Amino acid sequence: MNRLTYGLSVLLISGAVLLSSCSMNLGPETLPSTTPSTEPSETEPEVTTKQTTPESTEPGSEALVTEKVVERYGNLTTKGTMLWSSKGEQVVLKGMSSYGIQDCMNFFTPDVVKTLAEDWGCDVLRITINGDADTGYMKEPDKYFDPICKIIDMCVEQGIYIIIDWNVGYDKEATETKTAAVDLFTRLTAIYSDSPNLIFEIANDDSTPDEANPIKDEWTKVTVPFVTDVIKAIRTNSPKSLVIVDAPGNGLDIGAVVDSKTKLKFDNIAYACRIFSGTHGEEQREAIQKALKKEYCMFVSEWGLCSIDMKGGIYYLESDKWLEFLSEYRVSWCIYAIGSKVNNDSNALNLLSDKYTDEQKAGHWPDGLISKAGLYAREQILYGKVNSETEETTTDSAETAATA
Repeated sequence: MNRLTYGLSVLLISGAVLLSSCSMNLGPETLPSTTPSTEPSETEPEVTTKQTTPESTEPGSEALVTEKVVERYGNLTTKGTMLWSSKGEQVVLKGMSSYGIQDCMNFFTPDVVKTLAEDWGCDVLRITINGDADTGYMKEPDKYFDPICKIIDMCVEQGIYIIIDWNVGYDKEATETKTAAVDLFTRLTAIYSDSPNLIFEIANDDSTPDEANPIKDEWTKVTVPFVTDVIKAIRTNSPKSLVIVDAPGNGLDIGAVVDSKTKLKFDNIAYACRIFSGTHGEEQREAIQKALKKEYCMFVSEWGLCSIDMKGGIYYLESDKWLEFLSEYRVSWCIYAIGSKVNNDSNALNLLSDKYTDEQKAGHWPDGLISKAGLYAREQILYGKVNSETEETTTDSAETAATA
């Protein structure tokens, strides 16, 4: 062995000993690689040293509201454009609407309802009964009746209002749909006749729109005959209950109600319309203003923060305009929607995310589990603050898909 070779050997051995003695006090991220430097193979895992806090350790939400609003307000009645409490206070309800009962009946638990009431500040929860002759309540009423009652019981226990929304349309013949609606509300009012918590919403999608052959004067020919029989059934057992009647044209044509000579002959009625911030703007606000000027009590029972196709992100600026408008005219509202795993921009929760445990998804949700729509909804329900975003839309779609 020549001198040069010998010297290099000694140097390498000394370096190895020194490294061994120092590595006892060093973190693993400071140590050099002990494997030869080679091009990574296709099966070789990529090594990363980035340290992140697991989402499972992210703190959940806590109670901010402990008042039971039904104990404060009691039975709600309409007078002019306003809702009033049994003690003569003006009432504005703010809350969330569910997706269809078929998608979310197992989502709602006492802890979920408690989270919405205490952590989010919801005064009201709207449960949507959807489907048609072949699906949902119309096909299997007993399958859905008990879960509906359980959700009602949770809201009664929590002291918030619950809207039971009949959202079952029909194509040509209303008889079967109306019979099913009468059946549901008759059974519910027989059980909860003395409960001030229940509010009944009817004629949401009472007819399925046919763009090629639209129904002329849908309000007079379709909606009024339908809701008249359903209201009579409700008031038989529960004469004091508040009933919400939706505008025709999928809840959008409030002008048809206001301009029609055909009026409902019942008291304690509110009129509902739906809005989607990315689709409906000044024209719809003017229609609501017109209804208010004619002393109709309005209730926005389905408010989507995105466009009506539930794509394109959250329309913050338009949602802020709607918030200011509804606050000015003291119109109650429910933001759509919560309870399903569906991946669209209206969903308040990212329930498809695999970064959170089932326990975290069961209530008191950490902020990372809440979508942009849900964070905006919670902020407005709790505080009613106008959002400071300057961009018109921000999409959750890619982010939600990435976490799924």
